[in-house]
Amino acid sequence: MSADQFDYVIVGGGAAGAVLASRLSENSRFSVALVEAGPDTPPGREPADILDSYPIVAYFNRAYHWQNIQVHLNDPKGRSAAPRRYEQAKVMGGGTSINGMFAFRGLPWDFEDWKANGADGWGWDDVLPFYRKLERDLDYGAEPVHGDSGPLPIRRIPRASWPPFTEAVARALEGQGFSDIRDHNGATGDGFFPMSINNVEGERVSTARAYLTREVRARKNLSILPETEVRAIRFDGLKATGVVVRTAAGERTIGAGEVIVSAGAMQTPGILMRAGIGPADHLKQFGIAVKADRPGVGANLQDHPMVALAAYLQPGKRLPPTLRRHIQMGFRYSSGVEGCTPGDMFILPSSRAAWHPLGRMLGSVLVCVNRPYSTGEVRLTGASPDDAPFINFRQLSDERDLIRLEEGMHRLQTIIDAPSLRGVIGEVFPATFSERVRKLGAVNRKNYYLTMLAAGVMSLGPLARRTMIDKVISPDADVARLMREPAALRSWVVENTCGSWHASGTCRLGRADQTHAVVDRNAKVIGVERLRVVDASIMPSVISGNTMLTTIMAGEKIADAIKSGS
Repeated sequence: MSADQFDYVIVGGGAAGAVLASRLSENSRFSVALVEAGPDTPPGREPADILDSYPIVAYFNRAYHWQNIQVHLNDPKGRSAAPRRYEQAKVMGGGTSINGMFAFRGLPWDFEDWKANGADGWGWDDVLPFYRKLERDLDYGAEPVHGDSGPLPIRRIPRASWPPFTEAVARALEGQGFSDIRDHNGATGDGFFPMSINNVEGERVSTARAYLTREVRARKNLSILPETEVRAIRFDGLKATGVVVRTAAGERTIGAGEVIVSAGAMQTPGILMRAGIGPADHLKQFGIAVKADRPGVGANLQDHPMVALAAYLQPGKRLPPTLRRHIQMGFRYSSGVEGCTPGDMFILPSSRAAWHPLGRMLGSVLVCVNRPYSTGEVRLTGASPDDAPFINFRQLSDERDLIRLEEGMHRLQTIIDAPSLRGVIGEVFPATFSERVRKLGAVNRKNYYLTMLAAGVMSLGPLARRTMIDKVISPDADVARLMREPAALRSWVVENTCGSWHASGTCRLGRADQTHAVVDRNAKVIGVERLRVVDASIMPSVISGNTMLTTIMAGEKIADAIKSGS
């Protein structure tokens, strides 16, 4: 094979792409190219903020983000308000290099539902072996539902090490009748638990670190091409033959026996639609010749909507200086809302709101819909890859999601009011991920001094804190009023709910005879040849938990299918 011709070209070096590159190149007969638009993070040269156990610093570093991603969240039509920025990773390892490091599996009934809706071969018994294959569980080892020899190390922070605020929330939940279920990736019931994380000895282990090791990178049949942006997929008729890429040196074509797109649930649909695969009427609006009329491309967009209550943490009850990790515990519960599955809600306490002086004084309790039903869409705004996509999550369009978040706010209040929180927290206020919070989250000297001044005011006493909260931090909402006025609560939830950066579902698995399906059981794009999609977009519905581990699992599962000839 020439330098510009490979058996497999993988578009995107994130949660699934890094896995595919590592696993496929295990076969010396395969030549593999991994194309990543962002910078590389080679072993031993990972940036300090990416390795940091406190993820918010890397998360707000725009050097690791796509700059063209803006979204509508709760807007029914996406026209009544300006779009918001949405952080999507543009760096080797993808989201696994900047996210919260929560290593969650889905629940068994998530996958049985996938299977029942056309994703043959993706039931719980089908995916469990690949969850086990990817992990090296440092706490449970090779138990029946765990693995002890996979590339990704997973551990938990024991309760004895939880900071005061987290421990107080745990005791509040025990007072409400819930218990510690210990292993949320093994148990399926409701309860609280130590969060499983892909973090060892205080350092993040992304898929770039776990799968693209020095030994893997030394393989002669693997080429890693960072800072290389895919502009188009090349076809010969209905057969994908390669990709057009752009680097600092200009554009060139890389040939492929097969192209695998792993660019994420918001970028992958655009790549397919510009190649002529998607809703025919939509493609024709932009003069794109239709290769495969697949209405499901870009449809079915999902995320986990969330809201929170924040609180001033009393001195001595904050995250100790010896801890960088700000979240240690999670709580899964069932809403009981008709039509919803068990374990459909999730709460987590955080002992630190941000990296800066003000953030160190604040904690929060967040609630999210663990199994949402609202869906949105990704659509083109032009035929050029430089045209940013139109993205609308419509994340509260299903009434069940809105009802559950309203109930979730009341549940947060019962936690905050519990006896165990007395003396731990002070003033409480509704919290949201606003553009102001985002700007303050950027690590720079200006933000440090601004938040240091605010922290100084908060230290002056209850009256000063209440004034700062009501006038500056949360001027538009009062917890007591939200709790007693249903209309006010609903309005606040609709206006302030944000996503969890778990975009999924826009190229869903299914059968060829299902009009909404985009890829088959082996992730092959229906209607064309030599093209697959392997990332969070293939999920028929977002799983009940953070999406990282399931996306890695999909990479493992499809790599195994390819190597077996499927």
